[in-house]
Amino acid sequence: MSLLDAAEVEFATHGFDAASTRRIAERAGAHQPQINYHFSTKEQLWRETVDRLFAELDAALADGPVPADGTGVLVAAIERFLRFSARRPTLNRIINLEACAPSPRLDWLVDAHLAPRFAAVADGWEVAHAAGVGADRSPEEVWAIVTSFGALHFANSAMLTRLGDGHAVTVDEQIDRTLGLLGLPTPEIGGRHVD
Repeated sequence: MSLLDAAEVEFATHGFDAASTRRIAERAGAHQPQINYHFSTKEQLWRETVDRLFAELDAALADGPVPADGTGVLVAAIERFLRFSARRPTLNRIINLEACAPSPRLDWLVDAHLAPRFAAVADGWEVAHAAGVGADRSPEEVWAIVTSFGALHFANSAMLTRLGDGHAVTVDEQIDRTLGLLGLPTPEIGGRHVD
């Protein structure tokens, strides 16, 4: 396991403040001085971990055909985001832990990564509404539904499965539920979701 892989697990499990570079080194099978050699501070390690996760998210969002209409672009982006969130729930765990209180890290996270993505969601929602598609929701509500109801489901799946009937909701079911709350069409081709 690389240092960034180990850091991802540590920051997603404990948050920045409680994360231990000693545990990161142990998990990576490395020595503590190797972290100090590659990263000047724990915050630099955290930022590079977060940057890497967002780069992977961006690659997942760009992977696949681009629908011809604006609503299709938004639906495809939401679907790809939720599929990524199911595969990599650590990003949402890290965001959720940082979002609990104001901090310079939260400021950086919002400015560097979340605000540009929120703007894209707001623009996509405006296009969908101009086409007469979508529920009567604000861009902030759309963001909350997609990132909290939609994506955090995967970060908290063990708890939600335990609270429910023991049935783990599939990715396709969660996509359908999220799009349904937004009043958006389900992307299907031949009865199967587009990957």
